Amino acid sequence: MKTPIGQVFTPTEWAEWLINKWHIFDAWMDGAEICDPTAGQGAFIIALLNIARNHQIPLTPKHLSRLTLIEIDPSLIDNFKSFVKQDFGIDFPPDQLFCKDIIMHSHDKKYDILIGNPPWVNFSDLPTAYKTELKPYFIQEGLVQDTQKLLLGSSRTDIAALVIKVVLGKLLKEKGQGYFYLPTSLFFGDGAHSGFRDYQANKRGFSIDTVYEFTNTEVFEGIQKSYCCGKIQIDSQQTFPIPYFREMGENWDEHIASPLKYPNDPWRIVKNTEELNSTDMFDIHLTPDQKPRQGVNTCGANNVFIFDDKPSHLPDEYLYPLTTKEIWRQLTGTPHKWILLPYHQETGKPLDWNSISKHDTLMNYLQDHKEVLQARKGTLLKASMNRIGWWVLLGVGPYAFAPYKIIWEAYGRKHFNPIVVSDIDGQVWQANQAMHAYIPCWDENEAHQVRTALENPEISKLLRQLNGSGKCNWAQPGKIKKILNMKNAL
Repeated sequence: MKTPIGQVFTPTEWAEWLINKWHIFDAWMDGAEICDPTAGQGAFIIALLNIARNHQIPLTPKHLSRLTLIEIDPSLIDNFKSFVKQDFGIDFPPDQLFCKDIIMHSHDKKYDILIGNPPWVNFSDLPTAYKTELKPYFIQEGLVQDTQKLLLGSSRTDIAALVIKVVLGKLLKEKGQGYFYLPTSLFFGDGAHSGFRDYQANKRGFSIDTVYEFTNTEVFEGIQKSYCCGKIQIDSQQTFPIPYFREMGENWDEHIASPLKYPNDPWRIVKNTEELNSTDMFDIHLTPDQKPRQGVNTCGANNVFIFDDKPSHLPDEYLYPLTTKEIWRQLTGTPHKWILLPYHQETGKPLDWNSISKHDTLMNYLQDHKEVLQARKGTLLKASMNRIGWWVLLGVGPYAFAPYKIIWEAYGRKHFNPIVVSDIDGQVWQANQAMHAYIPCWDENEAHQVRTALENPEISKLLRQLNGSGKCNWAQPGKIKKILNMKNAL
């Protein structure tokens, strides 16, 4: 494949760290057959060869016959062969090297141990043609129920989840083990990774045995995702709690992990079982219309719809104050940004072109940006554009125009601080994409009552236990719905 798919190469020193952490070298020496199913540059196999050399253990044909690499990119396999020849003076057995896509291509042999670092990339960010090819495999492995889910929240499902399920179920011998570097979203993602947490791979049960989360060390240079490494056992049933180690300076601080409520829920990280039993769901009465939501999504057209100053040349009735960090930092009700929403406030539906054309300045402004707006990507957006018009946004409906909102910072924060906002000169505040989330309200007293209930310090505590502190999924709507036990609003 010409385009790299989520390549995150492992430095050899960290491949060796993982091998030493779980005594994989000793297992190899004792006869275990080992495979890296997404080998990349071959760092894990090279690390095993390095350890053997450092221990002055000859690399015999018998040893090498128990090492296998599978890699989708033929150039990386060629580079690996050249490196091993140059650095170790050996010809790696060609029948132990396979160039294939391990998801879509079968592989006959099974192994005692799998090691490696699968590709990290969300389904939504894959090349279009590859997404089409992979959709049936996401369904087959239970990661989503149908292709429509891949267009909604499950589009954030990481291909790493699919790779791990495929290789666990198809490449491991009975009671085999896998040791991988992984994005932590597999354990803490909300709806996107609940399918991974059914702990089934090719109709074989698997269990996460132990996890080490990196919080200080930059194992993978330039990677923004949170990541960990873990041991996985096939042909076993997942039980909780499990040991969960979090990096603290130069040490590993031991915690335990357990799902929020149901087995496929995101994990909570606590110090002991007493903490697990200390927090229940919160009984805050909300109607289905009040389910937590993300803010308005311009789908990459912020420069068209969002303004630093309220533009005087556009109709006031379609300009709304947009929440920004200053509302929480400076405790100010003065807007620092404005957003253009060509929508009917009464219905939450987009204006048709006939309605837009009644406002010359609005029509001309949108027409000037037509090419940019038409070029936006996304299956859901394209469907809306085809049905309604190229000026639509996502995350807009009757709820967006509720007169009151309980709104909070949902992205990258460590404290949960909901506030109530209403309007500026009759124009209601709008939440800013994934940065902010909100609960719509149509009654002021109710809005303040809900906010007071959300200020329960146990909610902040639970959000931190769910490992979102400082991360993009800190207090996203799906997580808040789970905490509030909103079955009727999901």
